[in-house]
Amino acid sequence: MSTPRRKVTAGQDADRPLVLDSYGRLSRVPETGEIEKIETQWADNRKVIDRVGAVLGEELKDGLSAWKRTVRRPGWEQLLERVESGASDGIVVWHTDRLFRQPRDLEKLIELGERGFKVFSAHGERDLANADDRFILRIEVAQAAKSSDDMSRRIKRRFSTYREQGKVTGGPRRFGFPGKDQTWKPGPGQTKADQPDVSAELVERERQAIRDAAADLLTEVNYSKIAREWNAAGLLTAAGRDWVPNTVRDTMQRPTLGGVIEHHGETAGRLAGDAILDQRTYERLRALFAGRKRGRKPGQVYIGSGLLRCGNCGAKMAAGPETGKFYKDGTQRARYYCPTYRYGCGKVFIDVGHVDEEIKVFVVSRLSDKRHAQAVSAARSQVAERLAEVNAEIADCEALQRGLSERLGKRKMTLDAFDEANEPLVSDLARLYAERDSLSGGNPDGPTEAQSKESLIAQWNAGLVPDKRAMFVNALGRDRLVIDRYTGPRGKIVFDKARVRLEENENNPADAE
Repeated sequence: MSTPRRKVTAGQDADRPLVLDSYGRLSRVPETGEIEKIETQWADNRKVIDRVGAVLGEELKDGLSAWKRTVRRPGWEQLLERVESGASDGIVVWHTDRLFRQPRDLEKLIELGERGFKVFSAHGERDLANADDRFILRIEVAQAAKSSDDMSRRIKRRFSTYREQGKVTGGPRRFGFPGKDQTWKPGPGQTKADQPDVSAELVERERQAIRDAAADLLTEVNYSKIAREWNAAGLLTAAGRDWVPNTVRDTMQRPTLGGVIEHHGETAGRLAGDAILDQRTYERLRALFAGRKRGRKPGQVYIGSGLLRCGNCGAKMAAGPETGKFYKDGTQRARYYCPTYRYGCGKVFIDVGHVDEEIKVFVVSRLSDKRHAQAVSAARSQVAERLAEVNAEIADCEALQRGLSERLGKRKMTLDAFDEANEPLVSDLARLYAERDSLSGGNPDGPTEAQSKESLIAQWNAGLVPDKRAMFVNALGRDRLVIDRYTGPRGKIVFDKARVRLEENENNPADAE
């Protein structure tokens, strides 16, 4: 390849050699999936620089996630600064998709093409000042962006399938689960392939410690005490560190302890095998954590703390005792209120005793309603059918997009014609992707078979506050129980059960008919 003719703009020295920056982006080799090292890319780039008779400016790089729109890319930013300042005349990359992943990145450099900025690669040269090269680059960048988007969607679909099948989606071993020993360090001649699994005995010790901790939490033992006990017993985190209250809390709040796989807060599947915690203990813990707030542990004191909503502003209701006031049975009075420290309005409050009775009535009515249980099952079937339809529509739109891209790449259509034909497909896909995410977000927890009112009342009366909160959470599903503001006459406030109302979620499958 002959040395390109030097382009000179005002203020440049015609005798100065062409200065080219070398850009590397950590990525995977398409054929093998292995990491393509930046050092290897830089070495190939230096050969290109020597071949075209230029000199090396700076060697710049970015990481694996450099294609993401929201990720800051120091190497890319430095590249632009050097181009705009005239410190470099071009860049060398292994392939153009190492430099451009979004069309807007290309357009930034096209604006600089008037200065003679060039892009060299192991596969040839692209001159940003040349209309034909700009056209080809736009096609290449569009294909690179689509490749990134396609890969992202494939990964999301694969992970979604894994979750539905009860499989984990990767990552290091978790406390209480089998997997590779994260504390292992390779010896002479060893590689990561030699990393051993933790022993079954250690996993069982960890699982028993979790069960004991769950029982302790339900009897008001704090995280600090559990951390001290685990450290004293020689149980370390999966990474080999000592326990602190925050790491205990994070471990005990994982849905996988109950055999549940969650995604964005919704149940997406169940783990294979026996769960660490039995269903009843798991539901009690979940109800306990649902109402956590600063200070006192509301889940152990009041049924509706953190679950009831203010009808005036929508904030979660807190609860607290009323000093010097008592119920007829001698227990201290308490009230639910909208807390200002949670950015609530502070204008709604109501008696705990009366509201708890309304919660009991609601729970018994909802969980014993056969129509409600049937609606849940029917809605789940409807979701599955619609999800299949949406996936089919997405496949059709993506096939049309691939056809358009191929025609554009073969120059059988102009870029304007491509944009015009692709625009409605992009709009349709955005709508379909949103609907697919909504449908596959999981179904609400709770019973799918109605229970008798007698058994529910017996469970409620015999249960502790965490048990009642668990029943309340199951009955609510995605709905809300709202407390409206008092609008009665001034003076002594009389309880009005009409202030306690159900606010149904229109996306709740339990409401589908």
